Amino acid sequence: MLASSSRTLRNSIISLAIFFALVAAMLLAIPGLRAAGEQIVDARLSWVFLAILLEMLSCAGYVVLFELVFGRLGRSLTSRLSLAELAVNSVVSVSGLAGIALGAWVLRSKGLSVERIAKRSVLIFVLTSAVNVAAVFLIGVPMWLGLLPGSQNPLLTLLPAAVALATIVGVLVLASWARRAGAARHMETGRAAVALRAVGGGVEEAQVVIREHDWRLLGAVAYWLFDTLVLMACFAAFGQTPSFWVVAMAYLVGMLANSVPVPGGFLAVEGGLVGMLLLFGVRPASLVIAAVIVYRAISLWVPALIGSVAFLSLRREIGKPVAPPVPG
Repeated sequence: MLASSSRTLRNSIISLAIFFALVAAMLLAIPGLRAAGEQIVDARLSWVFLAILLEMLSCAGYVVLFELVFGRLGRSLTSRLSLAELAVNSVVSVSGLAGIALGAWVLRSKGLSVERIAKRSVLIFVLTSAVNVAAVFLIGVPMWLGLLPGSQNPLLTLLPAAVALATIVGVLVLASWARRAGAARHMETGRAAVALRAVGGGVEEAQVVIREHDWRLLGAVAYWLFDTLVLMACFAAFGQTPSFWVVAMAYLVGMLANSVPVPGGFLAVEGGLVGMLLLFGVRPASLVIAAVIVYRAISLWVPALIGSVAFLSLRREIGKPVAPPVPG
């Protein structure tokens, strides 16, 4: 399994390099994209370096959140495992599920029960997703009302906000049903019973964690916020910065393409981000394309490189039982 995961990560990083090589060739060869390519060459390096720093802060936010969820494993293991998950997520799409699968396999090899791993995986997925969903609603509704700069088109603001609200309600209803169904199968050990208890327990625990106001919850906010600021910095690298609220809303809706199961969400994410930014009135198109390409290069390569180092360091951890927590 370790060899297979290593090959998958290696091949995905190679695919990442090939993808950006093809993007560079397209920018040079296609007349309509040549203006974007010329702008990329003229990017201000100071802003690019700031964007790289912001992406590292985004990764750090995820590490902090991961420690909140899996803190009993020890800071060293949680830091490396969370970064390894980010590496996998950056090169294998599907809304972060690939990284969660890697983490589940490592934790299982260290003796954690399937049910505990599943519940904690649901918890961290819910906490990270909750920030995105809440942000769509908290930005979309005020923007539609004209309280925030941006579009007042209900299809771009109110509709995503309504979908976000429906998602929150739907998750709570699903979790309530899963808890009841899981309790009815409390003696069963099949996959369906484990999944039901994981969903019900994970969402319930997420509500408890949120009510406790642990400062490490800010890691989930930082994970989203700093990544959004990376895109802002990429626009600033070309001398023009749209409103933060416009970039944030376009980011939140455009990144839904990350659920497309292709390596790194290639083309789907880029197209979604460019399309949403253009719909929100950001111009010229060459600027948008240039900023999005630089953003994607940073948001994919930074976690991929840092996380790959962390992944390699996990080799000696595979199979070792988790040390018992220190009393007090």
